Amino acid sequence: MKQSRTKLAMKNVSVTGIVTLLNFPIQFINRFFMVRYLGMAYLGITSLYANILSVLSLTDLGVGTAIIFMMYKPLEDGDHRKLSILMRYYRNIYHAIAIVIFALGLIIIPFLHVFLGKQINYPHVYVLFLIYLLGTVSSYLFSYNQSLLNADQQSHIVSAINLVVCYVMLTAQIITVVMFKSPLLYTALFVFTGFVTNLFVSIYVRRHYPYIYKTKDRLTKEENRLLFDNVVGNFFLRVSGVVVTGTDNLFLSAFAGVVQVGFYANYVTLTAFLQNFMTQVISSFTGSIGNFSFTSDYSAAEDLFHKLQYINFVILNLATMGIVFLSKDVIDLWLGKQYVLDPLTTLLIGLSFYVMNYRVLGWGFVAVYGLGKHMKLFSVNEMVANAVFSLIFLWGFHMGLRGVILGTILSTILTVSWQDPYIIFKYGFHSRPTKYFGRYIRNLIIIGIEYGVLLLTERWIDNKFNLGVIHFGLLLMALLIVVAGCSVLGYLKTRELAYSRGLVLKLKLLGRLGL
Repeated sequence: MKQSRTKLAMKNVSVTGIVTLLNFPIQFINRFFMVRYLGMAYLGITSLYANILSVLSLTDLGVGTAIIFMMYKPLEDGDHRKLSILMRYYRNIYHAIAIVIFALGLIIIPFLHVFLGKQINYPHVYVLFLIYLLGTVSSYLFSYNQSLLNADQQSHIVSAINLVVCYVMLTAQIITVVMFKSPLLYTALFVFTGFVTNLFVSIYVRRHYPYIYKTKDRLTKEENRLLFDNVVGNFFLRVSGVVVTGTDNLFLSAFAGVVQVGFYANYVTLTAFLQNFMTQVISSFTGSIGNFSFTSDYSAAEDLFHKLQYINFVILNLATMGIVFLSKDVIDLWLGKQYVLDPLTTLLIGLSFYVMNYRVLGWGFVAVYGLGKHMKLFSVNEMVANAVFSLIFLWGFHMGLRGVILGTILSTILTVSWQDPYIIFKYGFHSRPTKYFGRYIRNLIIIGIEYGVLLLTERWIDNKFNLGVIHFGLLLMALLIVVAGCSVLGYLKTRELAYSRGLVLKLKLLGRLGL
């Protein structure tokens, strides 16, 4: 018997949250050993490679998101034939993408010196890039199977498998980097972690969804047209996302050097963990949202959006304040004071994280309602704005890292921060986003009040304690109290707060029942 949508969503959220938190400490321990035994130059080079390959991955063309959108209805109807057709399309396209990425990666190798500059003399730079390239290519061989589980509200299965694989692989990385100090071996273990996870997920899918490999039928002309329209729209979404986030290190490396990229990469490790946690939690609801979209009317879907947006805000609020006020303690305890960035740069990193990830829930609704086809022009606006602002601040004002981050903040605020909700509400809910923008302003006021209170609290703690465990503990306690208090007081007597309280109670009940 299929479990209810709410129960599956709660299970996905709880398992995903626990898995993400359990993965947190070993990643930072691993990065500590990497910086200590391989150095900042290695960190900067590998961060640069990861960004280059994220650009190459644009060849995905948004196929995955478009096909997942088409899976929700056949999953709800139990249409195994349609699911089988979609999965076969997915597999064949992804295998072709893997070949294209590999070819483009080989073409880029002779031009690596343009990005690396003086660091081109670092040992094995070409072999390191080739390992990263092979890791990226291999991830496309089985990753499509994860999408079926996510669409079927079974993302907790992926999370559990990922937890075991990450612990084994990351432990192996720590051991090998201490024993052999080999950047090649470390890199190989790192980049193939995703491949191993996808392999085990594929084994699970083949065992529990054997029907998806049986048919050789094709999509109808109408279905092909729908798929094509959404692929084009999602492609532009991917382009803008990569230009805004994936090219930051490319600009920074070209204007400030890869060592500066390495310093920034330490903070990116923190923000990437927080972003992954947020994305995983919200993605845990995506399958349920997809099911909900085919069983409920537009007003009910809009109401659900506002309720989930509040949950997204609370998590984002806590994460942003953590970046602004706790990251210096974390970096100091983790790597040393010499790796701590100045307060203004840290504040800009926090603001960038906030404006970028306020949209996380919206991405889920764009995918569920197949709205990618409406996002083309808006995505281009974001992409152009980010490139222009970043170059102005880097080249014109010589602002270095601050310029890159400020370019991301301004390009996001001036484009997709208002364009995304416009598309979602107009074509998804058939209404106006008036309430959304009212909530957006309310949330900014809450954030501003929290920042002021925590800034005063931080100064008081600074006068009593230096950076360290006690300083971190007191500031963390203050942060949790202030954020929780302001988030609740700002939404007293609202449907959003009542809904969130209900989910917490259901989560406790499921825990007691062992479900």
